Amino acid sequence: MQPEFISGEHGQRLTEIVGKDQIEGVLKSFANPKTTSFRINTIRGSVSETISAVENLGVTPSPVAWCEEAFLIPPEQRSRLTHSELADDGSIYVQGLSSIFASTVLRPEPEQWNLDLASAPGGKASHMAALMDNRGKLSVVEPIKPRMYRLADNLKRLGVTISRTYLMDGRKVGRKVPDRFDCVMLDAPCSSDSRIRADNPDSWKFWSERKVREQARKQKGLIVSAFQSLKPGGTLLYCTCSFSPEENEAVVSHLMDATDGDATPLPIEMPFDNWQPGINSFRELEFDDAVSYSRRVLPNEHFDAFFLARFTKQRPNRSS
Repeated sequence: MQPEFISGEHGQRLTEIVGKDQIEGVLKSFANPKTTSFRINTIRGSVSETISAVENLGVTPSPVAWCEEAFLIPPEQRSRLTHSELADDGSIYVQGLSSIFASTVLRPEPEQWNLDLASAPGGKASHMAALMDNRGKLSVVEPIKPRMYRLADNLKRLGVTISRTYLMDGRKVGRKVPDRFDCVMLDAPCSSDSRIRADNPDSWKFWSERKVREQARKQKGLIVSAFQSLKPGGTLLYCTCSFSPEENEAVVSHLMDATDGDATPLPIEMPFDNWQPGINSFRELEFDDAVSYSRRVLPNEHFDAFFLARFTKQRPNRSS
């Protein structure tokens, strides 16, 4: 029986996307409490010192095997962490595991010039800066002024000194600075159905097929711009918190068509079991073979749903 917080059409779509053997777990994840994940901000302090301070708050952190600076705590302990001085001064950052994973997939390094193309509120950008050891250059882009100010404030609080924030439409960046960045993160605005919570009507009333179509149009412009801004040999990570193939596999296929073979999909090693490869088709849509390299993270008690696709660039933009 389908829960009331998922409409008939939405539930049918989710079943077609993840499969009948996975849909029950997906729907349960919308209703069940999730652990709280957080990241030690290594710009502010070492993992060993900071985690000792976290334990002094009376919480019981468990390490995340695939990310040294990431930890989990039970949901009932969340407020002790979020209302602590450690959160206020940027020593720790509460962030979803799927989002933490994204930065580890991109793998930015010190002394690179990197880009976060849709950056607010700054969780991934600050993680990128930490992985870069706060050395190099990090350009961060946000098109909405209040969100840009919040982004800049967050990065300052988290001790990021290598970033420069730009108020602009990310779809214009590739033409403005072609072939520039070593790594590009594009966590694209999306219909956000991974954030549905059964106890929050606003979270599930936001989703609609119209919203999916609107976001997909924007995402196609953003991914082409992101790729244009990437150096040959660099790495682009495209991700969303949507289940919808129109916002995921279809956008990957659009990039492959738009770049005429210059975009090469890269494999993504998955250090956990709750994932599926990209799907080859959805209803009337057929996708490029490149989607087989993509990964859809399935939600559970620790993760929100997430889609990731990674690419490299073979040669400079043909117009540059």
